[in-house]
Amino acid sequence: MTKTTQPAATSKLHAIKRRLPKARADERGLTTLEWLLIVAAVAGLAALAVVLVQTVVSDTSEQIAGSSARRTAAEVAAAQVEQEAKNADITDDLYDNWAKWENYFTSKCDRIAIVYSDAGISEMTSDFNEPTTTATLTGELLQAATTASAANAVQVQCEVP
Repeated sequence: MTKTTQPAATSKLHAIKRRLPKARADERGLTTLEWLLIVAAVAGLAALAVVLVQTVVSDTSEQIAGSSARRTAAEVAAAQVEQEAKNADITDDLYDNWAKWENYFTSKCDRIAIVYSDAGISEMTSDFNEPTTTATLTGELLQAATTASAANAVQVQCEVP
């Protein structure tokens, strides 16, 4: 009995050994693995692209929100320049006559466009004009200043267009 089982077992062993080199030479499993790696790489790149797009969109929305806050700050600064022009101390050497007053506050208003250029402000609307009826700078005239052009009034205007 042992002699009959040995040749059957030996023949099975030989059959397995003959198929083993063929299985190792078969590249179907390797091709599947390659496709799996390619799909994983593409999925990784897609995930990376999604993260990058989300970051760019988030940064852009923050810049837009920050830009509107900067524009509001520029408008507040312009209003402060107008108020300062109306309350100017006419005894100060910086603006003790109309020409100095106009030059000082016009340049101060124009500098707002420089400071807030990152918010898209490229220029300012500035009009600091003396009244046409008088040549004497007085505090009362400044206090009565308007933003509209008028013959008897001081014009004080510093605005973000």
